[in-house]
Amino acid sequence: MSSSAQFLNASEAACRLGVSAKALRLYEQRGLIAPIRTAAGWRAYGPVEMSRAAEIAALRALGFSLAQVARVLEGDSRGLEPILAAHQVALEDRLRQLVGTIEKIGSLRDDLVRGEAPTAGELARLMAPDVRLSVAFDLPWPWGGERFELGHIRPLNYIIGPLGSGKTRLA
Repeated sequence: MSSSAQFLNASEAACRLGVSAKALRLYEQRGLIAPIRTAAGWRAYGPVEMSRAAEIAALRALGFSLAQVARVLEGDSRGLEPILAAHQVALEDRLRQLVGTIEKIGSLRDDLVRGEAPTAGELARLMAPDVRLSVAFDLPWPWGGERFELGHIRPLNYIIGPLGSGKTRLA
């Protein structure tokens, strides 16, 4: 290792990237990243490894599975468009929700300026906007970190049981 470059251990690198050290190990297991090893065998992340890990983390934040990340990093953009389109739809949906909430707040403020106090029902509707819940997480072994996503869940649904226990179910 060059003494001029700054190298980070796994926990420092994970902290800077906003991922877990376990995620970095998974990226390494999948061949997406190859951290340098110290003389003692510890993983060390230099600027090149951190740049590559940041690309992986950014793609994962967009909803890419590790298999899709691998294809994109290898230059294969097949399947990229539908993933980006789905992410765009989700972002546009969140934007519409925010715009609706901003409009409700503006209306309530206008009412206050005119001396009209909002009712408790109006305030309750403001605090409980039309929200569509979704669940997304990385599946444990044997799926190797593939992304599981379930969108548009009614608020009365929930997942019970610890993930990976074999007793997880959607209630």
